[in-house]
Parts: sequence; structure tokens; C-alpha cells
Amino acid sequence: MTQLQMIDTTKSIAQQDENVSAVLMYGSFTKNEGDQYSDIEFYIFLKSKENFSAEKWVNQIYPTALYFTNEYGSEVAIFENLIRGEFHFLTVNEIDVIKSWEGFVSFSDFDQMNLIDKNGLLTETLNQIKTKFPDRTTNENILLLSKSLLNVLLTTNNLIKREEYAHAYQSLSNVQKYLLWLIRIATNQTNHWESPTKSLEKDIDKDWYSAFRLTTSDLDADNLKTAFQNSLNLSKKLFDELGVKTDLKRLLHRIE
Repeated sequence: MTQLQMIDTTKSIAQQDENVSAVLMYGSFTKNEGDQYSDIEFYIFLKSKENFSAEKWVNQIYPTALYFTNEYGSEVAIFENLIRGEFHFLTVNEIDVIKSWEGFVSFSDFDQMNLIDKNGLLTETLNQIKTKFPDRTTNENILLLSKSLLNVLLTTNNLIKREEYAHAYQSLSNVQKYLLWLIRIATNQTNHWESPTKSLEKDIDKDWYSAFRLTTSDLDADNLKTAFQNSLNLSKKLFDELGVKTDLKRLLHRIE
């Protein structure tokens, strides 16, 4: 697979570069889920960023057709072979950023994430992380997601009533995000939490998938209203399934 070859090339370049202290890989290939359509994704920790060109460094892996920093601060490479790469170049003094993810993200196998570690600092940092897989099914998390869902349901409803259908269409995608998180809790399928649509066709059964599908829409006003009503219906089912507090159920029933 081309991506595996590019990962090996990245490892080789980093190993030979005296300025590189450590390389952390994340994403599909650390979870044994990578395929021919997957991105390659890295945190690269440098001894110094003085006079360092990230774009030049990345072009050693494979020639890039496009290289830029996106709105999230990630350096994105679209290579000439149309494989996409995501890169974060930090100094080794910033390696503690990894520990700030604990409790928020699920970590893959540390051995697969730890691509290069020349002085043992990356291994030491990873070993300080105790919570590799946060519990998404707590009552506290269900309550927060339920409140967040109610918030975006009301927003979407108001936009539809105002006949701002394009805005409502965008807002409906936020509704779907919270619905998917609650569905994943209800079905005990929290392994793709950070990207709840990922592998959804395989992760949840056909009945839940069909119910979620009914919450999607195009920009037609009637279709949007139908999708919103289906979102309300699915929310009520999830609130019942997950034992959401009565006062939140009452508020949900008021959104019509």
C-alpha cells in the first residue's frame, strides 16, 4: 500500500534528520484501520524550529501538489499521488501537549503511535497517560450530550420557522452529531467517538442506521421539516432508551 511506503519514508527521513527528536503517528494506521483511501498523520517534535521549513521537509516524503495550514492549525499536504497528509511540527519542549489529550481522545496502541523516539522522551510522555480509552457512557456524559442536543434542536427549529433553510440545513448537521453520539452510547459502539460518522454503516445495526438516515435532508423546505421531525422522534427514543431526566424529556416535547 502506498501509504505504508510513505509512512516508512517519513520514518526514515526523521531517523536521519538530527533535528528530529520524536515522531508520533496517529489516525487510521495506528488502529489497524488504514486502507488505500486513508490519510497519513503525524506529530513531529523538533529540537529547533529556527530556519526550519515544514513544507520542504514534507516534500521529502513525496512531492506535494498543495501545502497549507488549515483553520485548525494543522499543516495539510495533498501529495501528487492524491494521498492526504496532516502534520504538526512542534519543538520537543512542547511534547507535553500529548498529555493534555488524556480523557478527551482514545489512544491507539502506543507502540504503533511511537514511530521515532531518539531520546526516550516520547515513550516517557506516553507512559504517563493512564486513561487510554475514556468512558463515554457515564451518566454525566449522557446528560451533557442531551442538553447539547436540546440546544441545537431548538436552534434548528427556530431557523426553519424563520425560513432560513440553508442555515437550518447546516444546523441540522449539529443535531445529527449529537444524535450519533447518543446512538453510539445506546448501542455500545463508542470506538469511533471522535468522528461519530466513521464506519457507521458497520458499527450500528440497520434499524438505528435507518432511523438516523431519516434525519438527513437536502435544502428543500418540506424535506428539512420532515428531517427535523424525524430528529425529534429519534431524540425522544434515545432519551427513553438512555433514561434521560424527566425535565429534559418535557423540554424536548415542547420543541415542535
